[in-house]
Amino acid sequence: ACMGMFAIQNNVERLEEDHERAKRLATSLYEAGFYQPQDGKVQSNIVYFGLPQNSNVSKEELCLRLREDYGILFGGGYNKGGELFRLVTHKDVDDEDIDRAIESIINLCLSRK
Repeated sequence: ACMGMFAIQNNVERLEEDHERAKRLATSLYEAGFYQPQDGKVQSNIVYFGLPQNSNVSKEELCLRLREDYGILFGGGYNKGGELFRLVTHKDVDDEDIDRAIESIINLCLSRK
């Protein structure tokens, strides 16, 4: 809640950009076959997703591999069974970061070995 209040008080003009970036991220993952609650529809700067059935990595190794291999930090273990991951766009995330996140996640999970 504190981060939301900070954004409203200090970055309200940027919130739309964060939401648009989150929508682009969610749509790209959904179109690549990743599970998305609400069929990829995002209404904030928070994106939840689950791995596709044909993923090259497990849910246990995804966060670690993205951090180590690509420098991308995010959280996992959301919902019952810990199947969902969460990505959040904010003032320190730009379009290039979103492009890199999309490419890295898809590459790691779906590229042919």
